[in-house]
Amino acid sequence: MSHTKIKSTIVIVLLLGLSIFGLSPELALADDTLEAYIYQEDADNDGLIRQEAQDSLAYLFQVGSNNTGYIYQEGQDNISWQIQTGQSNVAYAEILGNSNLTIQTQIGDSNDLYLWQSGNYNRLIQSQIGSENLAHARITGSRNAVSQSQVGTKHSSRITITGDNNTVDHVQIGFGTELILDHAGDNAVISTFRFGL
Repeated sequence: MSHTKIKSTIVIVLLLGLSIFGLSPELALADDTLEAYIYQEDADNDGLIRQEAQDSLAYLFQVGSNNTGYIYQEGQDNISWQIQTGQSNVAYAEILGNSNLTIQTQIGDSNDLYLWQSGNYNRLIQSQIGSENLAHARITGSRNAVSQSQVGTKHSSRITITGDNNTVDHVQIGFGTELILDHAGDNAVISTFRFGL
């Protein structure tokens, strides 16, 4: 195993651990779990995971540049996770209904994260380290939670929440960052920390 691959694996495991620690879900799944794992290396890869009903799960790891990851989950206990390292990568997650979660992480420059969760327990974490990255989260209802963080320069973060129990925690550390946050209603508790502006 090459030195670069070992480092990438260590980074992925550490980020995964930190993400779970930051907002731990109920990870117990039933016997009829749908599982999916994709690991891709190098450039210009596309990874797609589509799950409907049952108790879900799904991981998608991409190491390299110009990669695209997409996770679609509809119904039941969901979960997700997408991790990308490299430049100019894009990760999409569309989660419709039931227990949700979804953690997306990118390390590198000029990467984009897009997440849409609709209905039920929600909870989501998106994090980026690098420069000129975009993170966009849209949540349209149920218990929500959200925690979006970016470290580096010239990042852009957009969060849209329509309603229900809310709670947003947002962190940006670095210069030239932008934050757009739209909140429509329900029990809120929104806090942001931006250092460097």
